[in-house]
Amino acid sequence: MVVQGYVPARIVHRQESLLPEGRRLPRGWSGVRVDGGLRLAWPDADEALAEQMRSAPATGRLRIAAALDFREARHVEVFLPESGSILGRMDIRYAYAFQLFELPLTREQMEAALREGVGLSVEGGEDSQGGSPLWIFDELGGDPAKRCFAPHLYIDAGPERPWAERFLERTASLASLQPFGWLEGCVLDGLYDLRDVLGAGNVDPVIAAHLGQFMDAGGELQYEDLRGRAVAGAFTTIEATLPVGIIAKLQPNHPMVARAVSFWDSRGMAAGGYVMDGDTVSAEGAYTVAYPLAAVAARLHRPELAEQAIRQLLLRRDRLAEGDHVHLRYDARTGTHSFRSWARAYAWYMLGMTRTWIELKASGFAGLSGMAEIEAELRRVAGAALSWKRREEALWACFLDEPDTGIDTSGSAGIAAALALGAKHGALPGACFAEAEASLNALASYLTPDGILSGVAQHNAGGLALQHSGYRVLSQMGMGLMAQLYAAVHTG
Repeated sequence: MVVQGYVPARIVHRQESLLPEGRRLPRGWSGVRVDGGLRLAWPDADEALAEQMRSAPATGRLRIAAALDFREARHVEVFLPESGSILGRMDIRYAYAFQLFELPLTREQMEAALREGVGLSVEGGEDSQGGSPLWIFDELGGDPAKRCFAPHLYIDAGPERPWAERFLERTASLASLQPFGWLEGCVLDGLYDLRDVLGAGNVDPVIAAHLGQFMDAGGELQYEDLRGRAVAGAFTTIEATLPVGIIAKLQPNHPMVARAVSFWDSRGMAAGGYVMDGDTVSAEGAYTVAYPLAAVAARLHRPELAEQAIRQLLLRRDRLAEGDHVHLRYDARTGTHSFRSWARAYAWYMLGMTRTWIELKASGFAGLSGMAEIEAELRRVAGAALSWKRREEALWACFLDEPDTGIDTSGSAGIAAALALGAKHGALPGACFAEAEASLNALASYLTPDGILSGVAQHNAGGLALQHSGYRVLSQMGMGLMAQLYAAVHTG
C-alpha cells in the first residue's frame, strides 16, 4: 500500500537570479525563480516507493508555493526533461506569498516524474509581458514544518481519514501561514477559535509560530506587505490591522495594540469619521477595524473605543448596504460603489458585525447606543444572505445575486461562520445555526486529501474580470474562515 503523504523534491538545476528591486522574500524563507532552467528531481525516492505506487491505484499532485507577489496571469508548463512530454500546466493568476498551486497527476505520471524529474517553465517566456518574475519557495532546508510550501509530490493513497481530522491537522500548523494582514488575520481568528476544540495547549504554540513570522524578538512588527516590500514597526493599510484582534485577546498590553489605536486615529478615527484608506469606505473595515477595536475595548475597558467600533459599523451600514445588496467599496470622492454583493464583501460585513457585537455584549458594553442597531442590521443582512444561498450546494456564489459566477468557498465559509456565531450568541435565530452547519458539511467536499481548502475566489487584485471568470485557488485564508465556522458549530 502506498504511504499517503509528501515526497519532497530537490532542485537540481536553477539559474541564479536577483529579486526585483525593493522587494524581498518572507523573512527567514528562501526561494527560486521559475524559468526554463528550473528542474526538480526526487533522488531520494527509492525503489520500494516506486513499487508501492505500481501496486496501488494511487493518484497525486505536484505542488509549488508562491514566494513573492505575482500580479500576472500566466501558465507554468510542467514537463519531463528526458522525453519532453508535457505533464500539464498550472494556471497561476495574481498569486501572493505562501499560496499553493498544484497539478493533478495520474499514477503513471508520478512514476515518470520520480524517474525523470520535472522541469518548470513560464509559458511565453517569463518576461514577455514586461511583468515581474515568478518566484516559488525552494527546498527550505528540508524543514518539516515548512514541507507544505517546498516543491513536492503529494500522494493520494491509503485509507482516507475523516475530513475534519485532515482539515484540523493542516490548519493547526505552519501550513496555514499567510501574509501579514487580512489574510493571516482570518487564519489567526480560526486558530484562536479552535482553542475550544483542540485545547489551548495545542493551538497557542501554533499561533505563536505564526506571529513569530511577523514580529522580532522584541515584539516589533517585521514583515512584508502583499507586494513583498519590507515593513518595520508600522501598519500599511486598515486591512493590516485584523491580527490585532487576536493579539489583544492574548496580550492586551502588547505595544502593537497601542500602535494600532494610533494608526486608526491617523486614518480618520480621531476626527470621528470613517477609518479608511484614502477615499475608500470598505466592507473589510467592518472586520479589520471595528472588530479588533471592539476586542481592544473589551480587554482594556475603554468605552470610547467600544463606541468607535460601533460607529465604524454603522457608518459602513449607511454607505455600503443598499437593499439586499452589500457593496465591497464606496468611493467617497466619486460617490460610486463597486463589487456589489461579492461573497467576501458579505463575509467581511457580517463577520465584522457579529464579532464586534459579541465582544461588546460580553464585556459590559451591551447597553451602548448603537448595539441594538447592529443586531437589527445583522438580522436583516443574514436574511438577505440566506435568500441567495444556493440550496443544492448549501453555499454561496462568488457574487450572491449572480449564480453563474460559481461557488466561492471562502466567502461561503465567512458568511456561514457569521451565521453560526450570531445564532450561538443570540444575535440571530436558531435556524441560522442549522444553515451554517449544512454549509460546513458542504465545504468538506472541497478539501484536498491533506486538508487544504480549494474552490476559493482569488484575492481581488485582478479586479472584477477575474472574480467573474470562475478562476479558483487553494487558500489558507479560506481555511481560516472555515476554521471559524467549524469551531462555532462544534463548541457549546
